[in-house]
Amino acid sequence: MTTTAAVVKLLTAVLLFFAVSLRGTKGEPCGTSSIHVQTVNTGATAAAGDTLFEVQVKNLCLCSVRNVRVDGGGFATTVEVDPALFRPVDGGVYLVNAGESIASMGIVSFRYAWDHFFQLTPRSLEVDGQG
Repeated sequence: MTTTAAVVKLLTAVLLFFAVSLRGTKGEPCGTSSIHVQTVNTGATAAAGDTLFEVQVKNLCLCSVRNVRVDGGGFATTVEVDPALFRPVDGGVYLVNAGESIASMGIVSFRYAWDHFFQLTPRSLEVDGQG
């Protein structure tokens, strides 16, 4: 194998790696489908008698992401939620982790209390190193 062929092969491998690493779990570029939001009933109740829920926002993208925003679905709570983890930004949209990076496979968790759970849906994000 010539030196030129070896360099071309190496560059192709590097480009393929980067192309794959900027893809989500279903092969699409990292986007809202790369963010998994799970809400679990903890079985506990808050002081006001409301059910305590734990939310986990997980980044399934191979890259770190930032400025993760979710639609709140009428979100309300009777216990304080750390605004560094989850806070309203505009018209039912909430910012996760104060807009800071969430590593690949990283999880941001918080708890809230209400008489029912809220469907939180990923709305937007930015991939670190892009935009």
